[in-house]
Amino acid sequence: MGYFEEYDLDSRFKSIIQSWDPVHGHYHAVTDWDQRRTIMVSTPEKEDDEEVIFEALENLIDDIPADVVHIAVSRDLELLSSSTNYESDWTMIPFYPSPTDFPPVPTVRRSQLTEIERLGLQADHTTYEPTPGETKHVVFKYYMNQGNVVMFWNEANCTLRIPRHPNIVPLDRLVVDSPGRGPEVVVGFTTPFIAGGTVSDNVSRVFTLNHLRQLTSAIDYLNLSLGIVHGDICMWNLLIDPGTDDLKIFDFNLGAKLGWEGGKNHRGAFRYDEHRNDVKLAIFTLYEIITRDLSFREENHPHELDSSTILEMDWKQHPEVRLEEGVEVLEYRRVLEDWAKSRGTSDIQDYKQAPESIDWPPLPQFPLLGVGWAKSREAAQMRQSMVRWGEPFLKWERPPTSHLPLPAGQRLLATGEVVGDACNENAA
Repeated sequence: MGYFEEYDLDSRFKSIIQSWDPVHGHYHAVTDWDQRRTIMVSTPEKEDDEEVIFEALENLIDDIPADVVHIAVSRDLELLSSSTNYESDWTMIPFYPSPTDFPPVPTVRRSQLTEIERLGLQADHTTYEPTPGETKHVVFKYYMNQGNVVMFWNEANCTLRIPRHPNIVPLDRLVVDSPGRGPEVVVGFTTPFIAGGTVSDNVSRVFTLNHLRQLTSAIDYLNLSLGIVHGDICMWNLLIDPGTDDLKIFDFNLGAKLGWEGGKNHRGAFRYDEHRNDVKLAIFTLYEIITRDLSFREENHPHELDSSTILEMDWKQHPEVRLEEGVEVLEYRRVLEDWAKSRGTSDIQDYKQAPESIDWPPLPQFPLLGVGWAKSREAAQMRQSMVRWGEPFLKWERPPTSHLPLPAGQRLLATGEVVGDACNENAA
């Protein structure tokens, strides 16, 4: 079922906090991205190494009921007890904007999406029926943590405003849901699903000169026409449509407005970082496509990467990599280097200078949380507080990958609910 079948512990689990109190003793609060849940793990002695906690969870969590929010383990990391007491719940419910905060865009309810495969953290391959009898395959991108509130707002607004382009994956629909009796909110968005995997996944697929030219042309369009920087050009953010053989760029969560300093109240989200400029990253990307050498990006931060180092090296084609028949590596390099030189003379330094620049309003104000004088505007609220005060909230918990695929006749909705085929997928 995808991403979480084989994973590093650090890619499945994230330690939110470790602390001590008289009730729980020493504990870690950990998010499990696979089951989309947060659980507190108490240990008899202080344990600073989060990897030890992750290893304990890996052995236990797939068999712990979804409503359990706290477990205690022994010195040998064996399960001692579990609790569903909401006062031990470290789950945070993030702020979700209203559909009215966005331009008019088609929507789909989260309950209408059926999970097919887990593609990564907070990204799933799903299907829905736009019309009766028609099945549409899409990627559902969402967020369930406060750290992605601002990133999602900018990525969704950027993606939906980019005009249709043959080499950029477009936004399909906004995904909405209603927390209990509350009004609809936007919890994510969908983009068309393109089969065949990324350029990183599919080594044996031919990468042609035309694919390279499509990449550089799409980057020019984003940077010079729209004033948008993708910020994360790499093999795993490139697709090749098997139907048209067109290269497509996707995933703008690290994007930026060219020259922009970022939102003042949100730590500079979507700000421009010259070290993540698309020309430099495209040079590294072509090098990695041809050589399959990822060491430069794995061992260095963006500000430490120097494209001149790559251009001064001999590029040795990986034995499994297939390039266009009759075209040498030197020709790929010539096309790339001619383009990079032409971009060095660009006069566009700020997104507002771009002839078709796109922009969008800042993230709506967070709601006031708390009581009396202690009220403040926060990006998230603890679920235990919402339970205590009877406030509605969204649930994300779902079965672990190890329990999939489901028995015949059952489907897993994007809400995390398991239903039978008889369920009306289009029901609200």
